[in-house]
Amino acid sequence: MRKKQQLKKVEKENDSSQPTTAIASQKKFANKDLENDLLEYKAKMINHIENRILQSQKKLEDSIREEMEQFEQEISKTIHQLRDDQFDHKVSSINHQEKQMEKVFRYKPSLLSEMMKQSDYKTLYHMMMASMFILMGNLWIQDYLERGIIFDMETFFWCFQTPLLVAEIWFALVLSSYLTVYWVSYCYQNKIRPFTAILVFSLHQIISILAACYMTSAWVNGFGSRMIVMCEAVRMMMKNYSYARNKMLYGTENEQKYFILQSFEKKGITKQNVLLPEINIQSLSQELKRYTYFFLAPTLLYRDYYVKAPHYSKKKVIIEFANFFMCIYYGFILFRSFCKEPILQLRENLTLMNFIVTLYKLMMPSTFSLVLVFFGLLHSWFNGWAELLRFPDRTFYHDWWTASEFGQYYRKWNVIVHEFLYYYVYLDSEKLSQGKRSRLFRQLITFGCSAVIHEIILTFALGFFYPICFLLFTGPGILFIQAKEIFKQGWFNILFWVLMYIGTSVMITLYLTEYYARILIDDHLIEQRWGIIQYLIPRTFYLITGI
Repeated sequence: MRKKQQLKKVEKENDSSQPTTAIASQKKFANKDLENDLLEYKAKMINHIENRILQSQKKLEDSIREEMEQFEQEISKTIHQLRDDQFDHKVSSINHQEKQMEKVFRYKPSLLSEMMKQSDYKTLYHMMMASMFILMGNLWIQDYLERGIIFDMETFFWCFQTPLLVAEIWFALVLSSYLTVYWVSYCYQNKIRPFTAILVFSLHQIISILAACYMTSAWVNGFGSRMIVMCEAVRMMMKNYSYARNKMLYGTENEQKYFILQSFEKKGITKQNVLLPEINIQSLSQELKRYTYFFLAPTLLYRDYYVKAPHYSKKKVIIEFANFFMCIYYGFILFRSFCKEPILQLRENLTLMNFIVTLYKLMMPSTFSLVLVFFGLLHSWFNGWAELLRFPDRTFYHDWWTASEFGQYYRKWNVIVHEFLYYYVYLDSEKLSQGKRSRLFRQLITFGCSAVIHEIILTFALGFFYPICFLLFTGPGILFIQAKEIFKQGWFNILFWVLMYIGTSVMITLYLTEYYARILIDDHLIEQRWGIIQYLIPRTFYLITGI
């Protein structure tokens, strides 16, 4: 009995222990789930904290970067100011500026570059780009429907022919240009007399420009290729003159070095207080380095040292050169779309009425081509080289579009050439004549030199003599300059633009008509009738009269 009671007691204890064990097991599993949840929550919190720390670190780095960029900009401005002060001693001094007889180069951005920072002017640029794309698409569709091609490379290569020959001629002109550096150094080291030095240098200049004219007319084909050779030849000629003139005048001791013009004497400039450019003649290697920078820089006024920007922007360089080549293609589109067909029709039936109609048809594209020359060459091309070379003074033009008379236009259109003519022709003619020549005489000499140079370039670029540019330049151009007192009211800007439209269209129409007339008329026929003066007889005149 006792054994049965003990067995029952054990069974009861076992039965009573089973629920307790189950509860303990459940508690154990619950604690494990809670631990896993805690670990997961802990991991999430750690990740969240790490993300917040990384975000804060990034914000701090961006803030430090912005502060550093602003600091660098301020440092750059300060360096610019210090370098400018070091170059011309007292930039802000009015007396200092008045004591200069030569230009002082400073940090000056181009006018359009400043205007483009405003959204309104930037929109105008975008509108021009949009119009170019629309005209481009129109021309592509027209060529595809009429001739089955998209890109009219035939007309383009007609304009830019013999590119390798152009490169060879350009390289030969560059080598000839560097002879100026050797000659100046040789004259300085061997004490060559000024008369001999000037004579040899003048012969070198004459031979170089004549060789360029001969090679252009005899070997080079295409208006664009010829224009490149002639413009580069004239540019190198002016660079050589500027280098030799400043080296001989300011790099040596001579009587003309401290000669004060009357116009500067009235400002209180004397030999004692005049500030001249700091120019000297050093070793040949140093002079070659100086001339190389000057050769590439967008200026025609030589200096031994130019203040330079601390860095340059590759993005700006690419954009400026891209704008230049786009302007060339835009001009090609305008020629194909608006100019070629009217001129060909005028050639077939050249009458006064048809000429007037064609003149009006070409007014808008001709004037817009002038604007393309301005934006492509005077702004984009020069700013591209200035940015690449860190050249500071970028006043390549002024606001010529606001001019009310042609005197303002000539001074503001191309500041680089204007400064060369002003310092080296206008003022030097006063210096050579000891101030005895009148202001009108000096103006006529200056404009005459400019007109002759322009006419030489156009004559050999076109391949024939047709002095329309010379007549417009020296005729109405000088007439309106002398009448500048009349055109002081602001609304005369409208008259200026009317004359610009007419004059540009007349030039383009006459030059294109003459070009196609020379294709139509046999030169042997003109030679038989006119003999040696055939080169002076316009084929347009023969096409009208038949004489």
